[in-house]
Amino acid sequence: MKFIADKQLFNQFPGLRIGISVACGVNNKTDAAAFLPQLQQAANNVAENCGGQPVAQLPKIAAWREAYRQFGVKAKEYPSSVEALYKRVSKGKGLGSISPLVDIYNYISLKYTVPVGGEDLDAMQGNLQLTYAGADEVPVVVLGKDEAQAPAEGEIFYKDNAGAICRRWNWREVARTVISPDTTHCVFVIEALAEVGDDELRAAQEELGILITQYCGGTISHQIVRAGQEEAELH
Repeated sequence: MKFIADKQLFNQFPGLRIGISVACGVNNKTDAAAFLPQLQQAANNVAENCGGQPVAQLPKIAAWREAYRQFGVKAKEYPSSVEALYKRVSKGKGLGSISPLVDIYNYISLKYTVPVGGEDLDAMQGNLQLTYAGADEVPVVVLGKDEAQAPAEGEIFYKDNAGAICRRWNWREVARTVISPDTTHCVFVIEALAEVGDDELRAAQEELGILITQYCGGTISHQIVRAGQEEAELH
């Protein structure tokens, strides 16, 4: 199984890199309360650091708004995952625990101001692709919605052989491949536009790996996909 990014993405978004981290043999049924204080502290830090500044004006989040605009999506209506996360905590709503693995990747997203997602590799069919939607994509129901809709032609999205996994780049995923309590083999994706340096991306991956092995066990490996290296093995 591979992760494959469309080469055109790196032409449209110079400086784009995708951090790919694969975790094997993890236990997502450990006590989520053990990590929750760290997640809550990260949320508090974001709320304090925003200091009343609109989240959309933060440089790394503004960059995602511009990226969304470039493929025809209104970020005000369909915000990137990192913008949605920042808006929630900046309003003092806090973050409840979902599961240890999800809590950890939300923490990384908050700390480094990057979109981070995770999917269960055992629920996936074929390669994981980040690409542009065609005219005949299969309708899917994303989390939080009731109606099935097909990705719009030209939309950037994640998919496998069964259809969409995450729509509008990192806006919202489908239920089919989400990380669940039973997940033991999964992939984490950290998305970096030009505003995020390689050192930051590597640091985010390294901390993700340390926290996962500390709280959930298993092993984790890291790769970075970029222009000229558009594929990664998902072992």
